[in-house]
Amino acid sequence: MVKKPNYCKGIIMVHGRSEYLLVEHIKSNLHLPIEIYAAKNGKMSIQIDGLKTILRNSIFKNKKALKAGYILEEENGVFHNFFVMPVMDLDDTSDEKKKLYRTGELFQNHWLSPYITPIWNEPNLDTVLYEQKIIQKMPNEKEKGKIYREIFPPHTGETDIERVEELRKIFAKSNKTNMAIMLQRCLDSIQEIRQENR
Repeated sequence: MVKKPNYCKGIIMVHGRSEYLLVEHIKSNLHLPIEIYAAKNGKMSIQIDGLKTILRNSIFKNKKALKAGYILEEENGVFHNFFVMPVMDLDDTSDEKKKLYRTGELFQNHWLSPYITPIWNEPNLDTVLYEQKIIQKMPNEKEKGKIYREIFPPHTGETDIERVEELRKIFAKSNKTNMAIMLQRCLDSIQEIRQENR
């Protein structure tokens, strides 16, 4: 039996350092072959207003460019078991842009549009985590890296689906985020990979 390549199952674009550390935590717990797209590992922020520019860059501008950067499974011209999820705060853009982002209309003319699911935090991830009691206080910019690294450390042991499911349930309780969708998609991808490898 020929072993399948380790296909990239998704690309998660992160707003900043907090999102980067959280997604890295999820990825390492699931041992999931996804990529994190960030500005300097999350040390610089990506905002909703800048997403269209990013999607025109040398990585995302067309299918050929994306396939040059990532190993993707394709069937009849369509990517299989693949997603793109920007994870953005909603506190640094206009109300009109918020609406366009949340509905996905912001991406409707881009070739990746069928694969994009916008993930949002209202007003931001810090507030959502604080209200769900994942963090005990609102961190300042200097504290964020240390606090989130402690709460969301990289995982080097066996696959820990329970940890990710626990986080999914916490986010699902909040009406200020749809992060649970991202976590569920990651969990679904693991199940798909396991089915394929049987």
